[in-house]
Amino acid sequence: MKATEYKKIRTLATAILAVVSANAMASQAPLIKELPHNVYHVIQNKTLRDAADQLANRTGITFKINADLENDTITHKIVGDDWNMGLHQLLAGYNHSIIAESGIIKTVVITGRNGSGLNKSADNSLGAEMIVVAPDYANNLPERYKNFKPGSVMNVNLPMDQLAEVPIGKTFTLDLPIGQYNVVHDNAVEHADGSSTWIGYLDDEGKGYRVYLSQGDAGVIGNVFTPDGAYNIETVDGKTVVVDLDKSGLQTAGFEGDQQEAMADESVTMNDAVGNANNLDSLRVAAETARATANALTAEANAVYQQYLSAKSQADAGAQTVASLSNALNAAKTALANAKTALSKDKKNSALKAAVNSAQANVNNLNGQLRQANSTNKTAQSNATQLKSSYDKKYALAVAAETKAKTAEATYAAASVQTTANATVSTTTSSSNAVVDLMVLYTTVNQTATYAKQRIAYLVDVSNQSYKDSGINMSLRLVHARPTTYVESNSNSQALSDLAYDKGAFAGTAALRNKYGADLVMLFRPLYAKTAGSCGTTYVGFANGGAANAKFGFGTIGDGYSKDSMTNYYCGANTFTHEIGHTLGNVHDRTYSSFQGKFSYSYAWGISGKFGTVMSYYGPSVMLFATPNLSTQCAGSACGFAEGDTNSSDQTRTTNYTAPLVANYRSTTTTVPVIQ
Repeated sequence: MKATEYKKIRTLATAILAVVSANAMASQAPLIKELPHNVYHVIQNKTLRDAADQLANRTGITFKINADLENDTITHKIVGDDWNMGLHQLLAGYNHSIIAESGIIKTVVITGRNGSGLNKSADNSLGAEMIVVAPDYANNLPERYKNFKPGSVMNVNLPMDQLAEVPIGKTFTLDLPIGQYNVVHDNAVEHADGSSTWIGYLDDEGKGYRVYLSQGDAGVIGNVFTPDGAYNIETVDGKTVVVDLDKSGLQTAGFEGDQQEAMADESVTMNDAVGNANNLDSLRVAAETARATANALTAEANAVYQQYLSAKSQADAGAQTVASLSNALNAAKTALANAKTALSKDKKNSALKAAVNSAQANVNNLNGQLRQANSTNKTAQSNATQLKSSYDKKYALAVAAETKAKTAEATYAAASVQTTANATVSTTTSSSNAVVDLMVLYTTVNQTATYAKQRIAYLVDVSNQSYKDSGINMSLRLVHARPTTYVESNSNSQALSDLAYDKGAFAGTAALRNKYGADLVMLFRPLYAKTAGSCGTTYVGFANGGAANAKFGFGTIGDGYSKDSMTNYYCGANTFTHEIGHTLGNVHDRTYSSFQGKFSYSYAWGISGKFGTVMSYYGPSVMLFATPNLSTQCAGSACGFAEGDTNSSDQTRTTNYTAPLVANYRSTTTTVPVIQ
């Protein structure tokens, strides 16, 4: 937001949004429910009745308006840090009364114009017809939203025909129940099935905050991303609604455990019939890794063996010391016995007495030395025994690793002989657009094929816009989509394994991948929060700096509101882009990643409560990848940090490196996408 506008434009705030909860029926909502914070909704150029209707459904307040006033146009922006301020601005210039109970505003009566804004005993509306504008939370909403908090779901009439006529580069004022936005239309995508996606960004906020609207056989599917939260737009039972996710009472199923680190050995057993340069590279990496492991274990075994030899030498020396002291003690005891015998024959002989005392002292001293030597020797012997055991284990591991390394090296050598020179992809950051071909399998138990196909196409469009806005030279191309009979409600990790290994209902997926030339394969299904585990699970390509590996080009995506008993969970529109981001070598924020992606800077970036980039755990979400190149687009802050910074987070740079490699996982075979 521009600095001047930032100070000027704030909006019906927190309580216009916050009062809408289970308390929105005006039975418990306080005058200010929570501390004010910057929000960006506005009301402008509405009639008094329409403005009151919007406030009623967002605050739980009932308005009674003199019928002569209902068509007054509110030309100024109603903005504020809390709804109380917004309400005050709405009432400026009108005579009004406020009816409250226990500090809770329940009714506002607007009686006439040009008053001071205070109650008037001689009101100019006595006897006038009064229009009642009451909150209508249900408002004939579809059954799907019965568990959502009142006021978080609102019917909306979108001017789709008008939007379609807005030229690229022009601004359109979009009037939604959540507020009015000046939206710059900068992209549109037409699909072969007749669906289309309209894309624009909030003029005051920049390209980090966007409006996406898809129209097709499944109705309208869309999202509005603003600095204070994300909103869904969806058509259910023929009705289009806008859903305030922050106020719905739902919580995201999140991304915990969704980034899966596949090990080099695992790739050998995955189903992948194509032996291209990337596969050869993977075999090379596997051989090098196995050799490095074998060498490291051999070195460790040798080091332990040297420690054992040193300990054994100390133990042997200790044993010799014990034996020597034992012999000396026995001799001393014999000398003491002889001295005592001599003294017994001449008890008054002072010289013999001195000899006995000296012999006894020598025995005592040798006893002490022997005890100490025995203790030292026991420790040395124990240490030597432990090191011998450790060496035996290390040696066994080294032998096994050497066998594995030789096998991997032989496999790589054989593949090198059999593989002809294939096109080599540059490993420098690409400035040309890499096209990654995508195949998506979707379930149809709790989503229709019509919806799934439009939704998938829409999410591809959202992803491509995110790449463009982030400075990523890449685009997704949906080459094939088809239904699958795979179970809809098991864990994501199990589904990922079955998908990657061609198991069960996924049998034949590898062949389909080759047929359509799909670089990536994703499973798309509704969220089942109780069993899924998260919003998706995907292999992280290039994990820990690894090489390109087509066998890891798989992922699962959970979408929308949970279909099982845990109905208070959802997965947002960013999930699709997020999961595919893992295949490109990107990981979460450092705090939430147990391993790195392709590079030391392949991390997400976000600030809790302020923003979170696509791969981040934090929110509100912005559809941008972490990058220092966007210095102010993430809620006025940088979207990432450059390599070398302790917070280095440059997923744009990462993806510009990895995307051409991923785009080469399969040769292009499909000119016209096949959507079934």
